[in-house]
This record gives sequence, C-alpha cells and structure tokens, in this order.
Amino acid sequence: MNSFEMQQFSREKPSEDIMKYLVEYLELEKGDDRSIEIIKAIDLPKNCKEQLSSFNDERLDSINFAFIPEKLWVKGAQPSESHADKNLVLFKENYLEEGDDIAWLTHEIAHCQRFLDSKDYQKESETPAFKDVSFENPYPNNEVEKYAFTKQFEFLKNKGESRENILEMISEYYEKEDLPFFEKILDEIDG
Repeated sequence: MNSFEMQQFSREKPSEDIMKYLVEYLELEKGDDRSIEIIKAIDLPKNCKEQLSSFNDERLDSINFAFIPEKLWVKGAQPSESHADKNLVLFKENYLEEGDDIAWLTHEIAHCQRFLDSKDYQKESETPAFKDVSFENPYPNNEVEKYAFTKQFEFLKNKGESRENILEMISEYYEKEDLPFFEKILDEIDG
C-alpha cells in the first residue's frame, strides 16, 4: 500500500500499546516505527473488502493491520502473520498492492476470529488437527492452522480455484512434507 492510498482512509491513531508491541517484536531502531502504516480492517482498500466480508462477522472490523516495510520484515518468505492475541495482522508493505491470489488476508483474519471464539487458543495451536499426519512440531498440523487454512481454501474454492491450483500456490510457501496436511483440509472441503 503506498502513501497515497493510505491517505484516503480515516484512520485512528494506532494505540501506543500496538506501536510499543511492534517496536519490541520487530526490534526496531529509533524512528523505524514511523515507516509502519496501521489501519483498521474496516478501512482496508476495496480489493480486500471481499475477503473481510466473507466472514460476515462485524467483530473483525476492528482488527489492526500493520504494513511493515521490507527492510523491517522478520517473517521470512511469508507475506503475512497474525498476532491474534493483539488483534493485529502484519503484512509486508506492498504485498496487497501486488494482489492476494492465495488469500493470505482471509487466513490471517481467520486467526483473529478463531482467537475471539476460542476458549484456549494456545492449547488449540498445540493440538494436532489430524492424528494420521505426523510432524516434529505442531505447525502447521494444529487446530488453529486447520481453521485458518480451511477458511482460506474455502474462499479460494468459492472464487473458482481448483484443488490442484491451491496446492500449487501453497507449495510456494511450505515444504513438500507439509502437503498431506493441506490435502486433508481440501479433502474435508471437497467432502
């Protein structure tokens, strides 16, 4: 998102708590926080509204989205990450400008929704989603990720994406060993 696009939103000033959290999380140097843009979900650009509205959940309108310059990004190759416990989603600064063909926006919003609905989000993030898919650690095969990927893949399927295309897109971000987890989610969606 460029500065011109950001100016068209009527934004509230980000809370000090969010900025303080980002300074610590991103290990920012003095002044780096000024290059981070934060908006509420309800103020996302029109090209993102379809993904937000697919949830039909007004609680999600208040999610804070922080757009992080590439030089400050710490997540690696993935263009987004959720900090659901903070009602916060981070995106690489220009990712949404380039288009979100794989619907990471839906995935991250789903994390926030799951957090709001969960009795124990942390426990769910450690609980295997599929017993017959084994991984050394609970990521991505856990209940929280299953929920987020299910919402993401359902959105993509509703947009006409094929199973094969979804698997191809997700394989750009995950290892071959992770594909059985994604295939199982798609099996459930295809029902």
